[in-house]
Amino acid sequence: MMDLLEKYRAAERMLPQYTREMVINGSPKIRWLDGVFFSYGRETRGESGKETVNVRVNSLTGEEEIRSGEAGNPQGALNGDTDPAQARRSEKSGFSVSPDGHCRLFYRGHNLYLLDGGGETQLTFDGEPLCEYGCYVDVYSQITVKRQGAAEHPLVLWSPDGRYFVTYRADRRAVKKLYAIESFGDSQQDIRPRLWEYPCPFAGDSDGELPHFALCVGDVKLRNMTMVQAPAYLDPVFTSEEKSFVRWLPDSSGFYFTWFSRGYGEGRLYLAEAATGAARQIVRETTDTFLNLGAFGQLDGFGSYQFSNFVTADRKLAFWQSERSGYAHLYRYRLDTGACEGDLFDAACREMIVQKLVKVDEAAGRIYFMANNVPDCSDPLYYQLFAVNFDGSGLARLTPEDAVHRVTMGEQAFVDTYSRVDLPPVTVLRDLEGALIRELERADVSGLLAAGYQIPERFTVKAADGVTGLWGILVRPAGFSSDAKYPVIDYIYGGAQLYNVPREFTWDNAMGREAMGGLQGFAQVGIAGIILDGRGTPGQGKRFHEFSWKAIHECAGLADHAACLPELKEQFPFLDLSRVGIWGNSGGGYATVSAMFRYPQIYRAGVASAGNYDQRMYENSWTERYYGLYQEELYGQGDITRLAENLKGKLFLACGALDDNVSMSQTLRLCDRLIRCNKDYELLILPRVNHNVPADLYFIRRKLDFFVRHLLGQEPPEYEFKAEFKAVEPEKPGSEAEINAFTEEEHERTI
Repeated sequence: MMDLLEKYRAAERMLPQYTREMVINGSPKIRWLDGVFFSYGRETRGESGKETVNVRVNSLTGEEEIRSGEAGNPQGALNGDTDPAQARRSEKSGFSVSPDGHCRLFYRGHNLYLLDGGGETQLTFDGEPLCEYGCYVDVYSQITVKRQGAAEHPLVLWSPDGRYFVTYRADRRAVKKLYAIESFGDSQQDIRPRLWEYPCPFAGDSDGELPHFALCVGDVKLRNMTMVQAPAYLDPVFTSEEKSFVRWLPDSSGFYFTWFSRGYGEGRLYLAEAATGAARQIVRETTDTFLNLGAFGQLDGFGSYQFSNFVTADRKLAFWQSERSGYAHLYRYRLDTGACEGDLFDAACREMIVQKLVKVDEAAGRIYFMANNVPDCSDPLYYQLFAVNFDGSGLARLTPEDAVHRVTMGEQAFVDTYSRVDLPPVTVLRDLEGALIRELERADVSGLLAAGYQIPERFTVKAADGVTGLWGILVRPAGFSSDAKYPVIDYIYGGAQLYNVPREFTWDNAMGREAMGGLQGFAQVGIAGIILDGRGTPGQGKRFHEFSWKAIHECAGLADHAACLPELKEQFPFLDLSRVGIWGNSGGGYATVSAMFRYPQIYRAGVASAGNYDQRMYENSWTERYYGLYQEELYGQGDITRLAENLKGKLFLACGALDDNVSMSQTLRLCDRLIRCNKDYELLILPRVNHNVPADLYFIRRKLDFFVRHLLGQEPPEYEFKAEFKAVEPEKPGSEAEINAFTEEEHERTI
């Protein structure tokens, strides 16, 4: 029988720094070379670890060849395809490069400059601090980016022919500031604290105090800039190639963009002219709650902001994603009359939910898209690839397996990697009708299992209303015995913008965090773990999601988490409901503290990191989407510190002093309230850490110690997790899971 020290060593092996090396061919990175061929890195297990060789595949026949001499570089340039890599290198040195490589945009003194064969031209003249063009304005990592010293390049969206580009003027001069203190520098001599400030609007601020993002279009031939004739956004606008509210027409004559109002109660689709900036409204939709514009993505928020709206190249049709029927569908509009010609999907597909578009074949009049809430799937959030014709006919499911599918589309075929939490990944090649051409790879997870990884078990339970079905996973303790009783930890998020339960086979986390919230590590010391999506999370229809409307304080179904525990025990009798813990980061920190205060009779111990404990003190666009515009009484319900006197269990709070997503002041304000209520708690402040507290090894060890003490009743051993965090390199632009390489943060509205 393993002693506790050995169990800690086993828990450390579950960190992503180790587990990402234990799976072979779990996530092949597909790179399309042309209309027929693609390449990827095939992994093998060598004496010194993973080894990779490049494989070149004919997508029509499935025939392959091994590309010797290119091992270990599955994303490198092949067949002379060097432009994407060149562009990335240029961006890191402060330039944004046109598709043909002939033009570069850069900053000087807050203004935008063009450099090409004709020399250097200043394009803007009104730039000043906090009023700049195409500047990096992610409101959730402004200090982090500056501290990392990244060379900032203008964020622009180039037209296909390279003549034009779209960017924005970001005016943040009137926005009120937040602050963080860097208590000391990196050197022994740099001991004077440094004050960082950054603009961050709150929900109670007026429109005039919000940032304004106005679109503009540049013409490199005429060497000028023109403002787009449309309302400014009051929320950051993204214009990188894949995460953008803007899309170019193929002939570069114009572009279309999705606009939304403050609070997301109104959405519009505009078509703009490249030469003049003139824009006309094509679609307008309003709601009394919130428009769920944009697919919010998956676990931890990556892959987000992929708008499923488009205009055809001939400017005759527009397609708009809407939940007006209760489920996200595509609606067809005629541009000449502005008339809506209806939903593309008939009654038989009424509950299917359209996620992002992956390919539009205008010549064939066919749309390829991901969808969920699909019949014959055992979980409503298993993403499937579908195709449908422009007129709504010919709807076909192209991925038959009951699993989550990630696809990369070519011109005449697609590559699909599918998996479930209990099914290791399989990668296959299919034609555009879904017919199997060949299996490419089947993941080898033997190393992961040998290290003690516990295959999660899927479960369904009823919500607190006793009617609504919910889905979750359970991880059994290592060395499980049916005769024993085990404590259980509920890993919770509680934000309304994404779901938390992993559906894919999960062994890694790009941000250096423990996969599945550390449930695999807890399992090694003898603690069971669950993850559950309550009512109020997306992906299961408008009614299910709108449980969070004007109810952020319900933490996307916190009551469901508490109510389902007796039913879970019926399914898993080994759970000891007298020893229930809970933990989460950010919105999960808020949910954890809420659970400890609202259900003290259930939750015995809780760990909350980087929590937004008062919604009035958080960035406005996230809170206003779900609470609506500011109302003092309503927003006051989002202040969980008001219930601090209810604390009975053990509470451990942690935060990063340099958190530029959720200010450390949120945690300190909660501490003050606990002190005033004479409540004991533990506090950990990480001086050099931002919002990514869960990736900190010291915090991971302290969190484990806390639950070992208060759920297992044992004294932890002296131990140190020593694995260094190395961020995963982002996939090539255009991939489904592109990750912002600047930070280790959640960039996609994940708090």
